[in-house]
Order: sequence, then structure tokens, then C-alpha cells
Amino acid sequence: MALYDTIFDYFATQGIHSSDLLPVGGAAILAALVYRAISRLYFHPLAHFPGPKLAALTGFYQTYYDLVKDGETVNQLEILHKRYGPVVRIGPNNLHFSDKRAFDAIYRDLRFPKHAWFYNAFSIPESSFGSSDISAAKHNAALVRPFFSRKSVLALESVIQDVVDRFLTVLTPSKTNSKTNASQTQIPFDLHRAYSSITMEVITTYCFAQRFDTVEYPNFAYPALVGFHEGLSTVTLMRHFPFLQPILFNLPSWFTKRVAPGPYGRVVFIKALDDQIKQVLKDPTSLDGAEHEIVYHHLLNPKAGPKLTPVALRHHAMSLVVGGTETVANTCVVATYNILANPNIRDRLRRELGEAWPEVDSSMPLERLEKLPYLTAVIKEALRLSHGVIYPAPRIATEATEIGGVIVPKDTVISMGHTFVHLNEESFPDPTNFDPERWFGENTKELENDLVPFSKGPRACLGINLAWAELYLILGNVFRKVELELVDTTEKDMEYRAFFTPRFCGTPQARALSVQGTR
Repeated sequence: MALYDTIFDYFATQGIHSSDLLPVGGAAILAALVYRAISRLYFHPLAHFPGPKLAALTGFYQTYYDLVKDGETVNQLEILHKRYGPVVRIGPNNLHFSDKRAFDAIYRDLRFPKHAWFYNAFSIPESSFGSSDISAAKHNAALVRPFFSRKSVLALESVIQDVVDRFLTVLTPSKTNSKTNASQTQIPFDLHRAYSSITMEVITTYCFAQRFDTVEYPNFAYPALVGFHEGLSTVTLMRHFPFLQPILFNLPSWFTKRVAPGPYGRVVFIKALDDQIKQVLKDPTSLDGAEHEIVYHHLLNPKAGPKLTPVALRHHAMSLVVGGTETVANTCVVATYNILANPNIRDRLRRELGEAWPEVDSSMPLERLEKLPYLTAVIKEALRLSHGVIYPAPRIATEATEIGGVIVPKDTVISMGHTFVHLNEESFPDPTNFDPERWFGENTKELENDLVPFSKGPRACLGINLAWAELYLILGNVFRKVELELVDTTEKDMEYRAFFTPRFCGTPQARALSVQGTR
């Protein structure tokens, strides 16, 4: 304040009062804005790249489509690429690509770190997922990668199967009135919540040996599950307005419980994770009593680097829960809708499962399910059309480099959304059609290279082996043991808005007409 007082005192000695300075200040601000606009439009290193002028002027262009248009950014990007071509300037310093060759160039390059602006909104910077520092991310990933190896997943296959069996038991139609048709007595259920309840219970049991009974919760509406799902829009808000983060995360719990039950459920769930962290830090020998190896066996004993703090342990735990719940559940929803909406696909899948698994009460190991070609094709097609992470994940070009046939200047933010690979007509003719048959062609290897729901390169999803195992065991068991039908669900319900992962515009629903072999 002393500086401002000195300045105003000086002008006062010259006969100029503060009220006279307001027009001058306003003119200066206007001149600065005009200078910035001209610089960004005509003299910026990205000035020669095509795109809307408004996007070149301000990052609020993306804010508008993320928040005001409620998750329409990816749809807008499709419009922009049709208008401007394979490279579009979508922000003052941001380029987005649609040529599938650019995907590998962006995400496989070891030099390109994650853009902190985007990932800081998740509030888990000390996790492998949230870290924007390349060396820190590499170290964090190395801590947990062995825990998600194929060998580890196969060793804990029973964890997944147990959760699936419990889910099937919940689906068993009521038999209180044998004279009433089961399809009339069984209440329709929300497919997304149902599958999310499985994936959340799997990840918490697998990683922490903690059972939260999410599959048994009424209407599959476990509070933390609802809270995490609703939190996607909150993350988007904090991305564009980061000053809100400390405010939203430090609200009194009584206030959150009253005005936002969903986020409050998330708070309670995080406390349960914190309690376990406190226990293992206080008494590391308590890990010896775990039902099976859990993630803290790896996190608490790093082979290199310092021991993790309680905050870092929480960030890792949160990252695993969120990452292990939403994407696999979405894939199961997409698979289930398309199987039930296409009788030919449904009948062929059930026939393959029945022939390979004649005794429904017997166990079907993961390694045998993986050998079923049509089930595999259905899963691949569901992964392709559910996309995994749908919002373009930004990276920073730390040096000038060629991407998609153009030279990208140093320090440019670059990205390419999964939809531009998965819906590429050259790779996948009639790309929006759910067609498992496409995976039986001669170009299967090429198609697999263009299947990127787990991304690629050094920052690809660490849980890929667990995700594949869940998809085989969930969909294999459901379509071998359950007769389902869709309820009031159309293609319109399956349309999605793009936050981080897709959020369905409607509520896909089904009901179980019969369930076999729930053991």
C-alpha cells in the first residue's frame, strides 16, 4: 500500500488527483488487452495454425464448452476438425490433433510431461496419475506396477470372482410369488451404478483388502460411489477455476452432508482410507494379517527414494479407487446395452459361453475365458466405444518436434482425444456401429494398435491387466448366468457428455429375468 500511496502523492503534487487517474487506468488496461489480443492472433508461435479466433484469444473458449455447454468439448472438437483440418488451435497455446498418427507421437514420447493445469484439478499430485513431473511419475509408477502385473492379477483372481458372485446373488429375481412372472416383479436397475458397484468393490478389496459391500447397497447407490461420479463435474469446475479447490475441499463436514450428500459420501470413504493408512503407518506389522498382499506392501517399502508421506499414500489410494471404478464400469455398460439391443450378438455370445461352460455351477477360470474369441471381440468393441478417458489428456512439448506432419513449437500444450482414434473411419469402417465381427479380419493387429482406451506409452494405465480381468469375469459371468432385458433404454440414453470419462446422458437400465449358478 505504501507504494500506491507514494504514487498517488506524487501525482497530487503535480495537481493530478486519483479520480483523474481512473480513465488513464482504464485506458491502460484496455491497451494491454488489445496488445495481448494482437500478439496472440498475429505474433504468437501458434498464430499460423487454424482454429477459431476466440480460442486463440482466451482459454475461456474451452471453459465455455466444458461448463456452460456441460461437457460438450469433445463434440465441439469434432466440429472444429471438420472445419479446419487435422490440427486445430483450441487455446492461446493449445493444439489438438485428429490424425491417428499423432496419437503415438504425443503419448509415447518420453519427453512430454503431463500438463499440471489439467491434472492438478484431481488434487492427487503425489500419485502416479496426478504427477506432472516425469521423474516423480516414473518413480510413483514403479512402486505399484508389480502389484498390477498379470502374475499378481491371476493370483488374486478369486477377489474379482467373489465380488461378481455376490452381485449375481443380488440380481436373483424375487421368488416370493411363484405365480407372478419374474419380469414383472424384478425392479429395473441402473446399469452404470450396478457395474460401478462391482468395480469399486473389486478395487478396494484388491488394493486394500477392505470390503465396503457396495454391491449389496440398496439400488447400488453406495454414497461414495455416487460422490465420485458426481465429482467429475466438480473436477472440471476446479480445472478452470483452481482458486475454488481449497474452498470446496475445506467445507465443514456438517455443511457438506446437508447440501451435498454425494460429495459427503466421498468424504466418509476417504476417511476410511485414511484410517487404514494411519494404522499401517503406526504398526507396519498389521500388514501381516491382511487377507492377501495389498498395495501398501509395495508403497511402504520403496526400493529407491524416500518413504511416502501419509498424504502421498492417500493420493495413491484415491487414484487407484477412482481410476479402477469408472472406466471399467462404463465399458460394461456399453457392452451390455449393445449385446441386449442386438439379438444376433446376444445369441452368439451366449452360445459361445454355453459351449465352453456347459456346467454353469462349475468355475470358469480367467485364462479359459480369455481364449473365447467372440467374448474377446465383444470386449474389444466395448472398449473402443466406451473410450476409457474421453477428454483429451494434455501434454507439453518440451522442445520443438514434428507431430502429425507439422512442427510444433517448444512449450506448446498438445493433445488428442481417444474418440479421434476409435472413431477413425479408415481403421474402423462404420465406426459408431458396435460390430464384434470387425475383430476377426486380417487386419486385427492394426486394429489393436488403434485400440487405446488405456492410452499408450510411459503414462499408460497401470491397471490394464486388472481391467481386462474384470471385463472377462464380469461380462463372462453375467451373460452365462443371467438373462437380462433392457428397460426404457435407447441409443439416446447412451449418448455421453465428456468430462474426464464419459457421462451417459440418460440412465441405461435393465432387469434380470433369471439368474443361474450364483453359488
